[in-house]
Amino acid sequence: VVHADTLFTSPFIVVSPTTLDFGTLRRKESATNSILVENVGSGTLVGTAKVPPPVKILSGANYKLKRNEAPVVPIAYTPDGARANTQVVTFTGGASEVRATVKGRLSTKRWPYYLKRK
Repeated sequence: VVHADTLFTSPFIVVSPTTLDFGTLRRKESATNSILVENVGSGTLVGTAKVPPPVKILSGANYKLKRNEAPVVPIAYTPDGARANTQVVTFTGGASEVRATVKGRLSTKRWPYYLKRK
């Protein structure tokens, strides 16, 4: 029997989920979600998370993870005027790079004047 903790003799990054869908939002409206980043290998995993606008990493973009540490990285999406956005969050660390796809859409529905936010 081989134990999983003996398979990786150096830091190894895993992220979950690898796809986030923020759904449909109105202009200037924001939504947040998160991605779990984990070091399933041994040693210390040092890395960064990057994503282009209109997606934003709220905290935890730079990480230093010991074995089995798994912080949550909160991510926000605010539509920028494009009807649909698909961006890739890139997580580096160890000898690899992992990507998560983030999607969101801008509502094109016109809201009645009495429902508009002030």
